[in-house]
Amino acid sequence: MKKILSISVATLCLYFAFQQVNLEDINRALLTANFYYVFLATLITFITFILRSIRWRMLLNSPKELSFTQYMSSTHIGYFLNNILPFRAGDLGRAKLLANQSKKIRFSFLVGSLVAEKIIDLWIIGFFSIFIIFSGYQDVLGLKFSLIILLLYIITSSIIFGKNSIINTIQEKFSITKNFIDGYLLVSKNKIRLGQISILLWCSFVAYIYLILQALDINLTLQQYIGLTIISSIVTSLPVAPAAIGTYHLAVIYCLTIYDINIDLAQTAAILMHSLFLVYTIIFGYIFLSLEKIDLKTLINDKKN
Repeated sequence: MKKILSISVATLCLYFAFQQVNLEDINRALLTANFYYVFLATLITFITFILRSIRWRMLLNSPKELSFTQYMSSTHIGYFLNNILPFRAGDLGRAKLLANQSKKIRFSFLVGSLVAEKIIDLWIIGFFSIFIIFSGYQDVLGLKFSLIILLLYIITSSIIFGKNSIINTIQEKFSITKNFIDGYLLVSKNKIRLGQISILLWCSFVAYIYLILQALDINLTLQQYIGLTIISSIVTSLPVAPAAIGTYHLAVIYCLTIYDINIDLAQTAAILMHSLFLVYTIIFGYIFLSLEKIDLKTLINDKKN
């Protein structure tokens, strides 16, 4: 039932995103894209995965039994699984894979660490949103959306910089949550270094958007590049359609049309931005699966909790 719902949402979003598609114009734009910028965008994508892996390793305080290659491998394979599984199940696969490679770290602890990553990302989104708003570009995100993000910024700030007394109380009363909460509370440790690497990571996301749009000769303001990065990233993280197919396209097209970009060009940008990342994660995810000779069934059969 969940799979049917996921596919239905993806199909519906694709319909709304491309109901006015002019395939000839899109094909022409793709053929005339500057592939120098496309190549740089691909390189930036690889760098983002390096930064994701560094941050995860830093978040876990660099366990000695795990190499950096294992972080890179599990991160790539996790995103590969997100392309074929609904509800971002690849994130769980990513945690399961790394847990299989360590005798000391439990799966539930790693899931908690991934939740910590999401909290950090929401904080960075709020940080960037404040920059946009105070730059006088309130309309880039919209008033209601900006207020929601600012509320999330306050909540995530209280988690990162607060004492987490409620969470600690839950952990004391319900021992079954210990491993998960221990991973979750990693967000409040090593804040400066995690903040630095996270800002660098999100700057690379903005750079990816910039390069793809430059490949299509679309020029925006810095605030608009950041706004598009924020909205597209939030939509991508929603656990609905596999690989955010449809939902991502709809968000990008909506955003670019607000920025007065022609609908056909906006559709082309959505296709190129999504397709490049999708192809990258499929190719490199498959490469890491092949190199490590991983049977995906082991991600399910592991007895760790």
